[in-house]
Amino acid sequence: MSGPGAKARKKLAIAKEINIASKIIILSKINYFCCQSMYKMKKILFISVLIFSLNSVAQNTNDFCGTEVPENYSNIMDEKRDIIEKYEREYYQLNENRTSTAITNVPVKIHIVTQSSGATNITESNIIAEIEEANSYLINSFLEMNICDDINYIADNNLYAFDTSEQGALYSHNQPNILNIYFVESITSGGNGICGYTYLPGSNSQWYDVIVMDNQCTTNADGDTLLHEFGHHWNLIHTHGVQNGTLTTELVSGANCTSGGDQICDTPADPQLSASNVSNVSCLYTGNDTDAQGQFFDPDTSNIMSYSPQSCTNSLTDGQYARMYAGFHTFKSYYECPSFNVDFTSVENQDCDDVITVDFTDTSTGAVSWQWDVDGDDTIDYTVQNPSHTYTLGDYDVTLTISNSNSSSITKVFPNYISHDSNIYDTTLVNLTINVANGINENTWEFKDSSGTIVNSGGPYSSSGQYTHELDVIPSECYTFTIYDTQGDGLSNNDSSQGASGQEYYILKTDDNVTIYWNNNFGWEENTQISTNYLSLSDLDINNFSIYPNPSDYILTIKTNGYSIPDKYSIIDINGRVISDKIINSESDLSISVNLLESGVYFLKIIAKDKEENIKFIVK
Repeated sequence: MSGPGAKARKKLAIAKEINIASKIIILSKINYFCCQSMYKMKKILFISVLIFSLNSVAQNTNDFCGTEVPENYSNIMDEKRDIIEKYEREYYQLNENRTSTAITNVPVKIHIVTQSSGATNITESNIIAEIEEANSYLINSFLEMNICDDINYIADNNLYAFDTSEQGALYSHNQPNILNIYFVESITSGGNGICGYTYLPGSNSQWYDVIVMDNQCTTNADGDTLLHEFGHHWNLIHTHGVQNGTLTTELVSGANCTSGGDQICDTPADPQLSASNVSNVSCLYTGNDTDAQGQFFDPDTSNIMSYSPQSCTNSLTDGQYARMYAGFHTFKSYYECPSFNVDFTSVENQDCDDVITVDFTDTSTGAVSWQWDVDGDDTIDYTVQNPSHTYTLGDYDVTLTISNSNSSSITKVFPNYISHDSNIYDTTLVNLTINVANGINENTWEFKDSSGTIVNSGGPYSSSGQYTHELDVIPSECYTFTIYDTQGDGLSNNDSSQGASGQEYYILKTDDNVTIYWNNNFGWEENTQISTNYLSLSDLDINNFSIYPNPSDYILTIKTNGYSIPDKYSIIDINGRVISDKIINSESDLSISVNLLESGVYFLKIIAKDKEENIKFIVK
């Protein structure tokens, strides 16, 4: 099985000791195969419904899974693409560098529907065992399901033999802001018996925070239905793609792997596996389909998100784990258990020497002890409730583990919670914009130099509107911008009746329109440090290139963005000194080793056809 491997397995053992509310749920081999398109809800739902009947379950066969993709699903994915890709990159960094292997405990609320008499064919131990098995996979996404509080029993004959037309009645038992998993005796949809269903992410509506499972599919020895549904819940689609009954559009070569099939490149093209083209004994693919280029398919018959026979499926790929990791942090990180939950707030205090001190304030529920890893190195830094920590430049995960009076513990990871960029800017002035709606006469500000002398100030503002100010600065100076609010709510006016909600803010920018800082809710006051250091380069911004990752501690890569490869590049330090030059002869020269550079701010000057582009980057 792909994934973090031995270390993740070791982490599983540790996680079992952490045990939330004494009932940890670990994900596993829960073979799901079929899905039937269930029911279009406002055309915004991705409904993954397992379509194999109860008889087919017993026979270890599977039907096709019909899925309905909402009309706006592609738009949602496009809208969230940058953040999804950011979290996927972070997953690979975690997987490769092991700077942090902390596992986020994700709360789930378990509902067992019984007959009116209370009778049911599933037990709590059946469910816990299934989730534990499932979590043995999910930990490879640095996630783990935990049962929140007591299991909820629903005595209802109608819901016991559940039909999807009764979703409203079933979902009336939902607990908000948590994943609700319902176990019913049987599920039918449009007259078809199905094993379970969930929704792809895309909305915070309660309709999306649900998995419904058939009891027999949960306890079936070969079944991986629950894991399959968890995969969908964290934004995995079938390896053959969103359409059932048609040949996949993905090419065997992988040339269109980001748009065809499941849109994940380390899962080979899947023509749509089934019991008719995969032996449930040898698990060998026996089909002879070819793709649009005439290449024969060579699919992975072991993948849990495929329609391969249940007896064959037992693996997920790194790309799928990365997608699930990103799916949780992009769409579902709001999940919380009301009685026992991890959370905190923080205040950043930045100095002119490119360090910040962060004051953390614990806001968890049910905690009596705390363990903080504030820099993502898997080392406990503090055991006090409210620590402070000083950071240098870079991005840092923050992990908090809390324990309650019963010695149960839960952990939550806040990826890249601290993202500390340099406060040194090459600019001759700072542009300040303040937008006031109804919070008039509340805000003033001061702009001080390193000696504490007020060189500019403004406010209060007696009428609503947008106010702009140009604050002159000199090179090699450190300034502090302080904004005040007499009501203690920053510029966050929430009077929606007056149309002011979300309209008030302030923003600081350089003379070339680079955003230094933006905020609207800062309490009574807030400080921002700005250092100036003019880099004497004749910049001509052509915006043809970008670099990643930034910050970097090893390799920096130039991305051409469709432009031809540049002629050369230079690395320049903050004082304008050229550290290195290189002629670019091929694409391999676009990867730049920065591991020998000292931590700090640098500029990459890229020269292409007698034009140059200067891009700031940070070495961690």
